Amino acid sequence: IAAVPLTSGFVSQTLIGEAARGAAMTWTWLLLAAASAGVFLHAGIKFPWFVFFRRKPAGDEPDDPPVNMQLAMIFFAVLCLVAGVFPSLLYALLPHPVDYAPYTGTHVAAQLELLLLSALAFFVMLPLMKRAPAISLDTDWFYRRLPALLGALAAAPAAALRRARAARPPRRAPWPALSALAQRDPARLSVFIAVVLAAVAALLLLHY
Repeated sequence: IAAVPLTSGFVSQTLIGEAARGAAMTWTWLLLAAASAGVFLHAGIKFPWFVFFRRKPAGDEPDDPPVNMQLAMIFFAVLCLVAGVFPSLLYALLPHPVDYAPYTGTHVAAQLELLLLSALAFFVMLPLMKRAPAISLDTDWFYRRLPALLGALAAAPAAALRRARAARPPRRAPWPALSALAQRDPARLSVFIAVVLAAVAALLLLHY
């Protein structure tokens, strides 16, 4: 991604950059160059530096990843290098014929200058690059907070309804005998309801 020479990123980034510059898309070319420098600064230097080279506290060493993950990373790293060293293999996968030579003196020198300046900026600003314990907020904050927000919005009407029910005097049950039966002997009430439903079904069958 950082477009380091001898990698697939260098071939594809210089190809797209030259196409943008040839089409007079200056801003696109500048954004690609800035993205290359920024990615190299973060993913190419900052991340490996703090993961592999900084002094870690005792007991802070992570375990090695499983073998299948290591094999997957090695496989795609080899593909990245093969496409960077032999760009014709990458061009063969494109839908249109490509006649482009990425490894010219101008391309390689310009890209190396950009990457070396990014590395220099990192080491000059290294005291400001130290990681601090923090929580990175992203768009997931909104949908993680959504249930709590909906609950808070629904809590006020629910509390008002409960207060209104508590302030209302208790109503007399419309069927006091059935209510008493349900409290004393729910099994007998179930039998009574089943008999009534059976009688209604029988009347309906006889009528139709």
